[in-house]
Amino acid sequence: MGRKKAGEKALTKANNKENKEKEAVTEPPTKGESDEVQKQQEKLLAVVEETLAKVEERKELKELITKFDKKAKDFKFKDIIEQNAQLLEAVKNAEKERDDYLALLQRFKADFENYKKRAQKQAETNVRFSSEKIISKIFEPIEDIDRAIKFAQKNNHDTVPLEGLTIIYQKLSRILEDEGVKIINPVEGEKFDPRFHEAIVTDRSGRFEPDKVVKTIERGYMLNDRVLRAAKIMVSAETAPESSQEQNET
Repeated sequence: MGRKKAGEKALTKANNKENKEKEAVTEPPTKGESDEVQKQQEKLLAVVEETLAKVEERKELKELITKFDKKAKDFKFKDIIEQNAQLLEAVKNAEKERDDYLALLQRFKADFENYKKRAQKQAETNVRFSSEKIISKIFEPIEDIDRAIKFAQKNNHDTVPLEGLTIIYQKLSRILEDEGVKIINPVEGEKFDPRFHEAIVTDRSGRFEPDKVVKTIERGYMLNDRVLRAAKIMVSAETAPESSQEQNET
């Protein structure tokens, strides 16, 4: 509206000027001259309106530029950069914490798997050796029976009780065998093995090389792979020096 009024005002001013010029002319203008004047007036009005529009546009553009400059000054890039750095650091710490928890969880998992294996192995061991105490109590009587049989055989005693003892001995031996018991009965000349043998007597006669089984005094027993009682044996050793023997004789 402002631009239109300004245009009309300029047009009125031009008309007044033209009227004064017409009054000075003695002859009235022709029709062609009037049309030409009208066209010039319209052109002038268009130029004025266009000029005013450009002025308004420039004014609005200037206001926009001013607002943008103000906002740009208020916008703090430094704060944004610092906030971004803080966020990156927080993400880095979170990733490290995640990795730590993952490693801890993996260790817990490995420990639990090892515990399960140990528990299962212990359970299997308990089952295998659950009858250990009962079986151990049979060793003494079966050894007594074995010695009685050997004594009877050696001294030609009555065969009736000997056969009875033999039957009892065989039954007990079968029970032990069914339970997984193995007899440790080293033979003469066998190498001494401390895992299965217990040397209670030493033989220095020189009949055998050192560390050889001379005689089995009492047999040993194993349950599965565990030694319940080592075999008690006589083991050979180096012969004593002659000087020591002479001193002992004197």
